[in-house]
Amino acid sequence: MSDAPRFTILRTQKLKSLGSVRRSLKHSFREQETPNADQSRASENTHIGAGSTAEAMAEVKSRLPEKRRKDAVLAVEYLVTASPEAMHSKSREEQDAYFADALEWLKERHGAENVVYAGIHRDETTPHLYAYAVPLDSQTGRLNAKKWLGGSKALSQMQTDFAERVGKQHGLERGIEGSRAKHQTVQRYYGNLEAATARRIEITPEALESKVLEKGWISKTVESPEHVAQRVTQQVNEKFTEVAAKASEFTQERRRRQELGATLTQQQKRLQKLQEPFKGLSKEQVGEVIKVATRFQRSNELEKIQRREQQKDRSKGMER
Repeated sequence: MSDAPRFTILRTQKLKSLGSVRRSLKHSFREQETPNADQSRASENTHIGAGSTAEAMAEVKSRLPEKRRKDAVLAVEYLVTASPEAMHSKSREEQDAYFADALEWLKERHGAENVVYAGIHRDETTPHLYAYAVPLDSQTGRLNAKKWLGGSKALSQMQTDFAERVGKQHGLERGIEGSRAKHQTVQRYYGNLEAATARRIEITPEALESKVLEKGWISKTVESPEHVAQRVTQQVNEKFTEVAAKASEFTQERRRRQELGATLTQQQKRLQKLQEPFKGLSKEQVGEVIKVATRFQRSNELEKIQRREQQKDRSKGMER
């Protein structure tokens, strides 16, 4: 069995304008050129909740409050997949089950009514689910992306929760918590692929000889240089795109391994620091130290509770 990582992959992208939402949706619906996608497999893609960019935009607008800040996040784009080898080792049914559970997790997270559109792309190298959620806070009725994506702690908790509630059920695990690996946005995920396919191969008619298509008794039909160039260029670019996408995934995987190595080194240093106070102590002495630390922790927690209660009492007194 391969020892390749079997990690969950969850990416997010904040979309702060209707224009950015529309551009992202056009990519999702393949209504614009998508270099890293195989057009012949577009029929394998799945759309959930809307059938076009126009329909999805209408759903987004229907959830947006009339009054909102100019810099408010209008939608959050989620991308869900797994380590390439882990994803490809799953059958179509197993992949669908993983994506279905991921979508349910998103609906619980934002409210089903706020997950306005989702889909599955199978025309790229690694299948993935994508979804759009309007970050509407049910308690205030306002847009509040910070509630879900506010800071590194919230992002880390999101990854942990997703891995525990979704990934674990499908044989996948969370990346190392406290890792030095940088969060990769949806935009960067696609940027890596598009950068790899940016250089296209062009074949000029002068470089080719026309082939005989049909030979008769008196005359023969041959391809024009332009037709040959167009045909061969298309074939070469299709192969190049496929290879470039795989190369991009390899680069991402190598970077991930390097980051995990740095994380392991960092965690080992932390562990050494934690072990320093216990050096030279017997098991019984270590146990006593832990008991004392536990008493201090309980005492500190009680003090926090008392301070909160005192603050509440002062607030009530001011209201009177």
